[in-house]
Amino acid sequence: MAADQSTDLVVETYKLTKIYQNKQIALNDVCLRIERGTVLGLLGSNGAGKTTLLRLIIGLHRPTAGWVNVFDKNMTPNSAQLRRKIGYIPTNPQFPKGMTPITYLDYMARLFGLPEDIRKPRLASLIRAVDLLGASGNPISGFSNGMTARLAVAASLINEPDLLIWDEPTHGLDPEARRSMLELIKSLSKEKTLIVSSHNLSDIDEVCDHAAVLSHGQLIFYGSLQDLKGRMRKNHYELDLEGDQKSITKAVQTIKTLNEFKTVALKQKKLEIYLNDDVVASTALANLFMTLTDSKINLLSIKSIGQQTEEAFLDLVEQEESRGFARIYKQEAA
Repeated sequence: MAADQSTDLVVETYKLTKIYQNKQIALNDVCLRIERGTVLGLLGSNGAGKTTLLRLIIGLHRPTAGWVNVFDKNMTPNSAQLRRKIGYIPTNPQFPKGMTPITYLDYMARLFGLPEDIRKPRLASLIRAVDLLGASGNPISGFSNGMTARLAVAASLINEPDLLIWDEPTHGLDPEARRSMLELIKSLSKEKTLIVSSHNLSDIDEVCDHAAVLSHGQLIFYGSLQDLKGRMRKNHYELDLEGDQKSITKAVQTIKTLNEFKTVALKQKKLEIYLNDDVVASTALANLFMTLTDSKINLLSIKSIGQQTEEAFLDLVEQEESRGFARIYKQEAA
């Protein structure tokens, strides 16, 4: 890899593997290349390896095999200077209960070596930014989940990092706090690189532009969010029609005789169709449109049903698990 190609890489992993106690394979052979400005959504069910991957990226764990580079430098548990460029939020962040937001953020800023003339204005600015000004002198022990989450955000930003790694940042938040967190991620994405792990796939759909999908420690997809959605089966459509009801009913009867369609259902003037898996969608839809035109029926709208991140994710995992050992043999052959 040429040097000029690597300058925009914030994170790179190569054959990254982590085995715990010689018996649990938490992560296996993961290769990632995350470019500057990316907002990556890390997807996977419980036990898929998401938190292990994040901890390896920030150097909290040592890889069993493979390596992690962050900002073109190898990340290890001893890479304290490299970690200064990263803002990390773990799942369910915990804070010293006797401290206040002011004392805790000041303590964190001291650990990063920030002088007083820098850390005091910065922590004050962050406390305002995360809407904790009214509680800035209160003990953290009395904080709600939303307040604790906002304090975690401020703590992750105190060192002005270039890379943010947030593990389940909306976990346990009420709808209002969750909405605030998503808006904050959108704002930060304009100037920083983010890796956001979440069980809530609608969150990923809203704030991320790339996705990485883990299943049983294997990376089964990495690419743009649009590409992930493109991998799902696009065979379900809904059409709104305009015309004489009798003509519409007659046209639908004709459509049912076409070989491309698995299911054709009409409710008033709304037509729902499922294509057979092996057909070309554009050809099947062209035949349907021709039938509607011949019957003098107008098409008001057509939409593909279920093209959301959650559907694409579930479909991808289902396909991956159905392949089983076939995937391993294909990789060895390659």
